[in-house]
Amino acid sequence: MLDAQLANAQQEHPASADGGLPAIVVKAQEDARCRQALARLGYARVRSEYAKHKRERQETFASLGPESLWPTTDFVRDWLKEERRRILTRARWPFLMALLVTVVAGLAFAAVAAILS
Repeated sequence: MLDAQLANAQQEHPASADGGLPAIVVKAQEDARCRQALARLGYARVRSEYAKHKRERQETFASLGPESLWPTTDFVRDWLKEERRRILTRARWPFLMALLVTVVAGLAFAAVAAILS
């Protein structure tokens, strides 16, 4: 019975070609390395390189080739969407706080002007 359970577990999580980790773990590690490499390049550079790759209809993003990473253009597109969302979220709170302070200052100015007149 225990042998059958171990055999089923091995079938559910096949080992990678190197015999170390399961293929899904290796893929997750590669994706994490790709995300880090894209972040090091920066949003603007990745976006311009992505546009160039799209124009040339390339399936892999060759800009990470020196790091032995070859993500698909779909992976890079998804990263660009996530990064843009993260950038906008980071910028949203300071903008809203500045807007709130401006409104409060305007109301205070109007109150002082009404009191003095």
